[in-house]
Amino acid sequence: MSEQQNQAGHRRPDQRDKPSESSTGQHLTPAENSIMRRLTEVLRFADFMALLMVAATVFSAYAAWRTAQVTSRVFALEERPFVGIENVTFEQGDTANPRAVIQYRNFGRIPAAGSIITVTALAGGKRVADGSGEMSSTSPGMLSPGVPHFFYNYLPVDTYKAVVAGKETLMIDVHAEYKGPSGNTFCYSERVVFDYRSASFRPAGGTDSCRGSDIF
Repeated sequence: MSEQQNQAGHRRPDQRDKPSESSTGQHLTPAENSIMRRLTEVLRFADFMALLMVAATVFSAYAAWRTAQVTSRVFALEERPFVGIENVTFEQGDTANPRAVIQYRNFGRIPAAGSIITVTALAGGKRVADGSGEMSSTSPGMLSPGVPHFFYNYLPVDTYKAVVAGKETLMIDVHAEYKGPSGNTFCYSERVVFDYRSASFRPAGGTDSCRGSDIF
């Protein structure tokens, strides 16, 4: 009798009382499972929409930044002076003082301040010496938009005749330095070459940068 009581009072580990399946909540009714699936889908959709909103915000911020950059660039280009050559011609060719006339102007809509224009003539690859009283540079100061300005570069008679006859090549280098309304310094360089066949000057290179010019 005592042996049976001991067996009844001493159970094996695998026979311990287990909580009922209904108390664990692991097995739900079909209706409850359907609700859980719907909630899961709603949460996933909400996460997806939140991700899309974050992406849209990032792209919108980038687009606004790019728009501001482009607007600033366009404004900087529009609201600045542009000094350049209008044309170059010969004058007084039948006199003792033939000269090349360089007409330059400010093509922008903003006045150019503190401008300095330097002109160098090269005949046959050698610099033409400045005549008596002639200056190789000028400081016209303020250049208003659209107003023509002139620089006169005199040539020796024999040099002029050799150039117009096509026996020598004449190159004229023009370099301009000037400032915009905010005090920024701008540079412009251009080279023109006389073509005796057309009896006119033609462009032969230039730059709108203060450094890296192929001329200076």
